[in-house]
Amino acid sequence: MPIIVRKTHEKDGKKIYIRIGESPPAVKEGKIKEGAFFIIVGDDEGEKKIRLTDQEALDIAYRIITIYQMHIRIYRKLDKMVYQEYKHRMENIKKEEEKELENDIIKFLIRSGGEATIEEIRDLLGVKHADYLHVMERNGLVILKGNKVSINMGGKVDEKTI
Repeated sequence: MPIIVRKTHEKDGKKIYIRIGESPPAVKEGKIKEGAFFIIVGDDEGEKKIRLTDQEALDIAYRIITIYQMHIRIYRKLDKMVYQEYKHRMENIKKEEEKELENDIIKFLIRSGGEATIEEIRDLLGVKHADYLHVMERNGLVILKGNKVSINMGGKVDEKTI
């Protein structure tokens, strides 16, 4: 019996295996002898053999292929879902970081009497904060004039921002 596939696994120190073999159709004494497929499952203590007709083997193969294709579609959907969740989480983290930068800068400016220089913000709060000043200017939160940064009193500063 030619072996089509053999898979062996070890579990708890014992070898467990599955073999799939075939017995091809043949002509014996002028008669056609039907072929068959065999599934053999065994371990160190023995094995069991199941004989399948061609149609049964084909049915099992089609079912495995169909289910495999469903798995692939599910994996793709899960992969998209995981990516979307990751993207959403990263967007939320970015928004939180931006809000934190804004709060730090506004608090610093209030303590500085409403005005400071970009260098002071860079030195005392960090480069990220200094780089974020341009975003805050676009959003109308601060006014940048040369090297000076001041709170835009007509802007979007409210108690929730502070």
